Amino acid sequence: MAQWIVDYLPTWDIIRISGIAAYLLLFTGVFLGIAQGMPAAKGKSKAAMYQWHTRTTWLAFGLGILHALTLYIDHYSPFTWSEMLIPFTASVHPVGSGLGTLSFYGLLIVLLSSDLRNKLGRKWWFVFHMLSYPAFIGLLVHGIITGSDSENVLMRLMYVFTGLSILSITVLRGLLRERKGPQITIGHNRSQSKPTVERTWGEAYGLAGAGRQERLK
Repeated sequence: MAQWIVDYLPTWDIIRISGIAAYLLLFTGVFLGIAQGMPAAKGKSKAAMYQWHTRTTWLAFGLGILHALTLYIDHYSPFTWSEMLIPFTASVHPVGSGLGTLSFYGLLIVLLSSDLRNKLGRKWWFVFHMLSYPAFIGLLVHGIITGSDSENVLMRLMYVFTGLSILSITVLRGLLRERKGPQITIGHNRSQSKPTVERTWGEAYGLAGAGRQERLK
């Protein structure tokens, strides 16, 4: 019975739909994570963006698991567990598939570090959370290389739009933070310690995660 279900499942469609949906959800999560850290984001809007940032990122992770499991049972071009778990070992599109695997691991680290933020501390949480950027870029390249629809004009426009959107909002957020200017002091500023510098860069470029919860109260 189980084999009959597997044989008649539209695995190719599930692979395509889950992969594209996972990428778009990750894009949404990353975009909202950056946007909710903007100076203009306050109150209810900030809280709503943070909630949807978390939800869409977890949904992207879940669809990534579905994507991988369907690749394993696919009857046209199945992947082995080692090809999916060990980067760059796949017989089909080894580079693109490897980037997909690394992006999955990166996203897993980001999600776990957010849940363990209080134990890790802000410094290590920030380091791990910055993996959101390479995870997104890796998934973008993975989709372009391995996606069967990559030659489609609409798909290409989607990749260009999402990639430029993340780049633009990241630069914009950094510029808005810089406009506030440095703190003006007389003599040597002892308050600008190393943790403070890390916090400044974290606010400018770090994606929102569990560490933002206290700012929403």
